[in-house]
Amino acid sequence: MLEHQRCPWAQQQLRDFHDYEWAVPVTDENELFKLLALQVWQSGLSQQILLRKRPVICATFHDLAPEWLRQTDVTVLLALLDNPALIRNRRKLIALQHNAFALQQLQQQGETLQHLLWQQSRPTHFTTAMAIPRYDETAVTLAAQLKKAGFQFMGPTNCYALLARTGVLNLHLTSCWRYSMINQAQQVAKQSLGFQLA
Repeated sequence: MLEHQRCPWAQQQLRDFHDYEWAVPVTDENELFKLLALQVWQSGLSQQILLRKRPVICATFHDLAPEWLRQTDVTVLLALLDNPALIRNRRKLIALQHNAFALQQLQQQGETLQHLLWQQSRPTHFTTAMAIPRYDETAVTLAAQLKKAGFQFMGPTNCYALLARTGVLNLHLTSCWRYSMINQAQQVAKQSLGFQLA
């Protein structure tokens, strides 16, 4: 049986993440916020560290539900950081709660995280890992929109990673076995959201 051709970074412990999670289109508002929150947690750290810590982060912080983050007193949140299994960063945790309130305000103004992210979707055709930038104009645009909405820890680099993780951008290499599958899933997602197909 032939081995699937994958993106170069999809080695060992990242293989399942690459094959079954990364770039799979996400359109649910709470799930998008969860992935944004996890991107905040990962900021400055490797994907491997986040994946190792993710189960305890989600268990400790109620699956990063924005309603729970808004309703929980900040002193209670910070006390949870005593767990050494977590990524123990006060600034990131406070930013998560701040972002949960920013999401609420965004929604009260008639906007959604779903729309902000998915309006940045466009075709991609990267043939080498070296050709993929740290971020691009879609990430710069999203970062500016999120900053205006009051979100923290979401600069262009984090926004580009979020767009890739949520399947808004397909950053699999064209030679990767997942590339065409993600493209098809993107079209289905955009059609369900009412976006014009590219």
